[in-house]
Amino acid sequence: MIVESTNGDVVISENDKVRFITESGEVKIGNVVKLIGKGDKLKIQLMPSGKECEELWSVLQIADGSLRLYVEDEEEDIGDEE
Repeated sequence: MIVESTNGDVVISENDKVRFITESGEVKIGNVVKLIGKGDKLKIQLMPSGKECEELWSVLQIADGSLRLYVEDEEEDIGDEE
């Protein structure tokens, strides 16, 4: 799956850790288990971080431009300075 980003196109594959925001504003972080379908019918099977159940998300439920590869440091870089 190819996702457009401000830094160019990013390829998202099975087993990648991703982050996205749903249309309802919920932030989701987890590993891609499987990509199902194509185009507007594409669904992402996700194992959310810290959960034991997989979730299935349609790309239509994901806010435009919010899907990206997750970087561990992106929310933890505040307060690391001495």
